Amino acid sequence: MTSRPARDAHERSSDGAAGGSSLALVARWPQHHVAAALLLGLVAGTGALGPLALVLPVATAAAWATQRRPGWAVAAVAALLLGAMAGHAREAATWRAAVAPLATGAAVGPDEPVEVEEHLSQALDGGWRAAARVRGATVNLRLPVSAARPALGPGDLLAVRGRLRRADPRALGLRARGIAVVLDARPVRIAGRRGGWRGAIDGVRRRAEATLDRAGGPERRALLRGVVLGQDEGFSTAQEDAYRRSGLAHLVAASGQNVALLTALVLGIGALIGVPRRPRIALAALTVAAYVPLAGAGPSIRRAGVMGLLTLAALALGRPADRWWALLLAGIATVLVDPLSPGQLGWQLSFAAVVGLLLLVDPLTTALGRHGVPRWVALALAVPLSAALATAPVLAATVGDVSLTSLPANVLVEPVVAPLTWAGLLAAALGPAGAPLSGLLVAVTRPGLDWIDAVARWAARPGWAVTRPPPVVALLPPAALALVILLATRPGRVPGAAIVRRRPGVARALAVALALVAALGGGVLASRRPGGEAVGRGIVVLDVGQGSATLLRDGSHAILVDAGPAAGRVLDRLAAQGVRRLDALVLSHAAADHSGGAPAVAARLRPRVLVDGRDGQPDPAAATAAALVQADGGQVVAGRAGLRLRAGAIEALLRWPPATGRGPSPGADPNERAIVVRASVGGLTALLPSDLEGPALRRVAGGPVDLLALPHHGSADPDVPRLLAALRPALAVASVGRDNGYGHPAPPTVAAVRAAGVPLRRTDREGDVVLPAPP
Repeated sequence: MTSRPARDAHERSSDGAAGGSSLALVARWPQHHVAAALLLGLVAGTGALGPLALVLPVATAAAWATQRRPGWAVAAVAALLLGAMAGHAREAATWRAAVAPLATGAAVGPDEPVEVEEHLSQALDGGWRAAARVRGATVNLRLPVSAARPALGPGDLLAVRGRLRRADPRALGLRARGIAVVLDARPVRIAGRRGGWRGAIDGVRRRAEATLDRAGGPERRALLRGVVLGQDEGFSTAQEDAYRRSGLAHLVAASGQNVALLTALVLGIGALIGVPRRPRIALAALTVAAYVPLAGAGPSIRRAGVMGLLTLAALALGRPADRWWALLLAGIATVLVDPLSPGQLGWQLSFAAVVGLLLLVDPLTTALGRHGVPRWVALALAVPLSAALATAPVLAATVGDVSLTSLPANVLVEPVVAPLTWAGLLAAALGPAGAPLSGLLVAVTRPGLDWIDAVARWAARPGWAVTRPPPVVALLPPAALALVILLATRPGRVPGAAIVRRRPGVARALAVALALVAALGGGVLASRRPGGEAVGRGIVVLDVGQGSATLLRDGSHAILVDAGPAAGRVLDRLAAQGVRRLDALVLSHAAADHSGGAPAVAARLRPRVLVDGRDGQPDPAAATAAALVQADGGQVVAGRAGLRLRAGAIEALLRWPPATGRGPSPGADPNERAIVVRASVGGLTALLPSDLEGPALRRVAGGPVDLLALPHHGSADPDVPRLLAALRPALAVASVGRDNGYGHPAPPTVAAVRAAGVPLRRTDREGDVVLPAPP
């Protein structure tokens, strides 16, 4: 008979290297279970999983019910609670440090250099932004709009004149990065570069960038920098969109693949030149440790770095690498160092992908092999499929987009990724001083870069390349776990049954709790998604809150009339409609509730024409949008009656304001000169009067229409009954915000619409109002 310690040793040796199933590891390797509980507690303590009061009881029940040994079950629960306390304390301390700059005053002057931490990227309002260090904390540095990217990069010390303000808590991604303060600044001069070990890393990065930039055109340069250094700031909007839609965006995010290829490269070269085994492994570890900050030290590369170092340590000790143990330790380390990282999409995708690879690659490869698929082909299919299946719920809950062409795209590019990355890494290591060899290595990468780019564009081209699944897809993992627990407590042979059968009552309670969490979470996630159905051809009055934005759509052609307020999330609404580029953007007049979202629209959707309705009135948002359109090669035209826009089956005719032949009157009411658009899409007609009211609107309105956007959001205009009689609309729409302080739509206007027998729809109650064109 085999003793229990011998059985445990055999189980560890047989399951450790291969990873095994997660349930088997809980039973056979209780230390993994304790580490998993500690990680879960840390993540829960940071608030990334939701309210701690709701999450902690469920997590505690899970930690207890999934461990059959009482002593280890107690240890797992203790680790969970300890982790929750530590995660909460670390998150609170980190957030206190993040707001520290506000405690020392609002103004920042040239005598206080700001340390730039990353390459600049374009903000949605057309300005430039980057994380920066000031007064010991990381802030969101925002620089003014300019056609060209300011020549700044990581490590630059910038003298500025600016003011600090608290960041908008709704700003996407700032809190997860530990940024609570925004520095609105104008650059004065570059005051130098930072020193120390970080300055040395900056110098290596700059030399690597100079070498990689020899790849050719801007798209090749951006892709090679992304593959080697994890930089995607140089991507054009079209290139960024193509890689997102094709599921290839992970190629330009430094992660585990980079670390694995770098390690293999160093170990291989070391072996070729005769470096002994242990020094070779030590050199690989030092290289990985240097590469993590060189590649930006993001959440995915930090996780990959820790896992790589642990794997190298196991190799040096002559022990089999335990990938689950490395993953758990990497998770614990990254959360302790940066307690806000679990809220970052990169961290979530990185860990989900690795879990998917550990759980699914072997079963999928085996299943494909049973059907006669050669093992190398089966493995090439199983790896991207496993990662895609594991990351799809995360994408569904956050971004909303899931690529359907990801699998073929990844299979097609996989053969060139390793040689391209190795050539790029060697060229970057040699730098300009290694010419001409470094230049030759860069030249070798060009065919691979062109191939990846061609595959990305091919896979992104179909309209169905990206789907937006219901957010309840994100609840499939806990729902599946609940199902496993329920099955495991029933009689019969069920995988993993022994783990939870010991405490069936607790297990069933846990399953019910998980099912409730899944149901409640699905409802919450669904309520956060934009309403309204997508339309291929027709008119959509978008729900942008208290403001106005109307989409005229005909397949790939689109014209947007107004862009709503800055907080109206107009880009989300347009994304839900599948709009990827605008033929024209019409800004009716100088009003923040009509033009506040325009900079974001201009930066992302690059309208070919912007119709400027400012009429000389000040409007910073519209001015920014106009500058962005011109910088992108688009045309900016003044909005005057008689201007006609055509795109596919869309025709938009401006009926107001007339040309005056003289400049604007200071202090004039912008509403009185607001652009009025009479539009047709297929067989539909609509009048979009913006904020113009009264007899002047009725005189230029024209004949009957299918849709009338109520003027000035449905304000109390006594001329509305006569306007309704003249237009006889089939539908009236009030573009209003919920509980707005203006009382829109006004009761007299609502009564007039009802008296005319016209159906009234409201964006505050129904979301996007869609009127499809007849087939």
